[in-house]
Amino acid sequence: MGRCCQIIVFVLALVLLAGCGGKNPHTHRGKKYQPTKTAIPSFQPQKIPVSCNVFAHLLVWLPENSSGKTIAQWVETEAQLLGANRLLIGGSRQAEDDEGLQFVYYGPEREYNSRERWFGWKFGHEEWTEQGEWVTLGYKEWGNADISFNYPIVMQAAFLRCQ
Repeated sequence: MGRCCQIIVFVLALVLLAGCGGKNPHTHRGKKYQPTKTAIPSFQPQKIPVSCNVFAHLLVWLPENSSGKTIAQWVETEAQLLGANRLLIGGSRQAEDDEGLQFVYYGPEREYNSRERWFGWKFGHEEWTEQGEWVTLGYKEWGNADISFNYPIVMQAAFLRCQ
């Protein structure tokens, strides 16, 4: 086997091995907007303004010992970078494994109006159901530097762009 073929086989083996461990993070492939300066969190779908469109569904994996403040900073920064000016936070559970901070995207294929078509937290169901106990991560905890979670967390989220 020639040197070039050996390199190709080695690179392919690395790619395959990298896929064997942990989650397979999905990158956001949908619509992106210009970055925003703020992304306002909401915890109830009915509180989202009528003018908002959902353009990203995701599970956020948060490392052990994250504070409410760092969680808010990480998630809001990610949302702002993709152009969200509103985010919807769903349920949170103790993650089975601590693999650090990860944003795992599940679509949607096309953005949609949140009031007309929001059907709940149906994406990432297979990974979601394999996690541990429920975690309270709501208005009191969001952005609170005095609250720290001594276990990894997985959290449901959706990014929205409002007119």
